[in-house]
Formats: sequence, C-alpha cells, structure tokens
Amino acid sequence: MAASNSHNAAILTPPGMGHMIPSLELAKRLVTHQIVPKVTIFLASIKTSVPSKAETQLLQSATNDNLFQIIHLPPLDMTNLVGPDATIETQVAAITHELPPLFLSAISTTEHNPTILIIDQVLSNILPLVENLKVPKFIFVSSNAWLLALSLHTPILDKELQGEYTDQSEPISIPGCKSVHPDDVFQLLRDRTHKVYREYLSTCEGLALADAILVNTFNELEPKTLAALSSGKVTKVPVYPVGLIVREEIRRQDGSDVFEWLDKQEEESVVYISLGSGYRMSQEQIKEMALGLELSGQRFVWSLRTHAATKAGDAIANYFTAGKETQAETGGGVSKSEELNSLPDEFYRIQTRGMVITDWAPQLDILKHPSVGGFVSHCGWNSVMESVSCGVPIVGWPLYAEQGMNAAMLAEEIGIAVRLELPLSTNVVGREDLAKAIRKVMDKEDEEGCEMRKKVKELKEAAKRAWSEDGSSYLALSRISQANGAL
Repeated sequence: MAASNSHNAAILTPPGMGHMIPSLELAKRLVTHQIVPKVTIFLASIKTSVPSKAETQLLQSATNDNLFQIIHLPPLDMTNLVGPDATIETQVAAITHELPPLFLSAISTTEHNPTILIIDQVLSNILPLVENLKVPKFIFVSSNAWLLALSLHTPILDKELQGEYTDQSEPISIPGCKSVHPDDVFQLLRDRTHKVYREYLSTCEGLALADAILVNTFNELEPKTLAALSSGKVTKVPVYPVGLIVREEIRRQDGSDVFEWLDKQEEESVVYISLGSGYRMSQEQIKEMALGLELSGQRFVWSLRTHAATKAGDAIANYFTAGKETQAETGGGVSKSEELNSLPDEFYRIQTRGMVITDWAPQLDILKHPSVGGFVSHCGWNSVMESVSCGVPIVGWPLYAEQGMNAAMLAEEIGIAVRLELPLSTNVVGREDLAKAIRKVMDKEDEEGCEMRKKVKELKEAAKRAWSEDGSSYLALSRISQANGAL
C-alpha cells in the first residue's frame, strides 16, 4: 500500500524499554510498509548516570536505519518529583503527569505539524490538551487487548464496585471478555484511595477521546476479547489489532560464549530464565531457583540480576530501562564477578549444566536459537510477544503491573504457559514447583506440554501471516493512512 506523501506521523513515547521497543518497531513498520512516509518519535527518558546497554544498542540501531526521526525530550529527574521511598507506581504516575507539557512544547517547535498523532496509552491524559491539533489521534497500547478492555471498562467499574478490586468475592466482569481474578488485577487499580489510582482512572477515561486505538496483539491470539471490543460492548472507539510487534532484525553476536554454548546443545533442550530488568532475586530465591533447575534436569541459560539499587531514583531507572551494564555476557558457566561472590553454594552446583548472564542478555536472540525450548518469564507483554514470535512456551512468573493478567491469559485461555504462584507467606517460589513447571513445558513425553508447544508454534505462524501482504494486522495498521478520511 503506497503511502500518502502528505502524511507526517508523530509518536509520543514515555520512558522505558517496554514502551520504546514497540514504538520504534511501530514507526519502522509504518515507513517500511509504505503506510506513512514520515514519522517522528518524541522520546521521553529518565535521568540516569549511565544508559543501559540494551537501550543504547536499540537507539543506535534505530538511528542507523535512518527510517524516522527521534527527538529526545529533556530527561526527567525523579529525585525532584518524588521522595526516595516512593513506589514504582507512584513514580510512574508522576512521570505521566509531567510529560504532557514537554511533548506539547516539542511538537510546537517542529518544522512540520503532524497530520497523525499516535500516543502511548499511559499518556492518554494528553488528549484533552491537544484538541487544538485538528488531526486524527490514535492511542497505541503496547500491551494486550484484555488489559485494554479492562482499562476501557474501569470508569464503569469505578462507579459500580464497592470496596477494593482485590477484595471482590467474585471475578471482575468485562462485557464479552474473560473475567479478571481479583488477585490478578492491574497493579495501578489496587488502592482506590491512592492518587495513583485517580491518575490511572483519568488515563482510562482519556481512551474514549481517541479516534481509534491500536493494540499490540493479533486476531488468532485474542479472538474473544477482540470480538468484544469490535462489537461495541466495551467501547465505541474503533480498536485495531496491529501485532505482533517485536524487533524484527536479529543481529546475533557471533563468537559470544552464550551462543557458542547454545550451538552445542540439542534442539529445544535448553530453558531460558529471565524475570525482567527491574527484578532482583533474594538469596533464598536464588537458592530455590538453582535447586529447582537441578531437580528439573534441564540445561539452562539464566539471566540473573544481582546488584541492588541503592541510590535515590535507581529503582525507577531500572524499571524504565534495562538496568545498568556491569558485565555483559558470561561464558563457560557462572560469572566470577564480585557481585556473585556471596551467592549460595547451590548456585555453583548447577554451573556445569548451563550459562549465567549477569545484567543484560540478548533475549530475542536467545529465544530464537533452535536449542531453546522453554522460557521462564515474568510475562511482561514484550517478552510474551518475543516468545510467541519464536514459538517458545512459557513458565509464567508474574511479578507486578499487568503480569498476573498476562500469565492467567496465557495459561488459562490461550494454553501456551504454565503459571507459577508466589506464596504470600514466604514470597519465594519453591524448588519443587519450579522443577515441575519447567519439566511440564520441556518434557517431550508430557501430553499437556506437547499441546503447549504445538499451540505456540501455530501462533508463531499465525503472527507471520498477520503481517504478510493483506494480513489482518497489516491491513489494520494501513487504516492510519486513511486517517484524514473515515476511520
């Protein structure tokens, strides 16, 4: 589909790899698929002392491609916005409150006014402020359609539900969609007395002001939810599934120890473990993980973050980036960095069966390797999309945000994951539970595991079809090029 030469799209992106990656890929697809000829990304960031390796490589790659322009907004200094003990949720709310005027100022100074505005969901509170821009306004949801449905329905739930969401005796209903278990409800909805809840409610209300909503999923992955969204049961705003949006180009790091080791392993014999950039395992959890891997008998690649956040603002920096780089990749077993000296003995007992990577790991490259057959993940949506794109089943270990909902959907509705439960009494997942879940997705003789592997491989192919010529996601995103006409 040829792009209209008159179109100039602006994409407003908040801080964080979870937002940056899909925004960059969305921009790339708009240009390379000739949907919109000119795209400018307005990118916010958090003031940190050292950019993460992952973020640096991502932006360098985007710059080298020379497909679109990136305008960096002045970094936000979190120490001036919130106290040192503020929760991540409070800091996220502060950031979304501070960003709109920065975006508006940056847009006003550009040479050409945008003809299309694409705004990340967490910034939907900017929509009333850009009413004077007489252009079509799209919300981009980098997560899934189920969370979008909950967000769209939240203003109604706010009026109807009594007490906290987490205290409800029955699952929370969304018209036409899977109900949400109270324990899995999105983190920002968990305290209705907190200002974070009010900020998020305002964000949810802002979704109704969009001309259309783009969501990072595809028809075969969430058919029931997408049908409900398109039926008018949840919203009157058109919703276009444009996923699966993940990084397309893999630049394998030939010669690195982790890939040399993976090349020697049997097909689908290795489990990859990564629980996100912001999570630091306790000593007790590292011990249980090591013993769980030992019990499972599986070979593994384990991305282990060990250094603690000690300075004010570090927690939010780690949440919004991929973590500071202290040692990139390790090979030949377990890293011998100073950070690992105090780890429990059980950690070292398993080193002959796998690889441990401290700090940042090339996740998509690892998942794409033929020897990897399972993924222990926190179920952040980018990680889920990468796993689906590689046809790898998941052991879900949700930690925060919407990850409980993601894990529930993957295990109960889609059927490509086993979910781990975090005991409230200890806050530690035990070795037996870990071993059992890992064996479930890896064991070629396990009937349920075989069904998961079959299903996720089918979804991998469906995702490819969605972005082929005349595929459902390709056609949905192409409707942006008709934005000056009827949506």
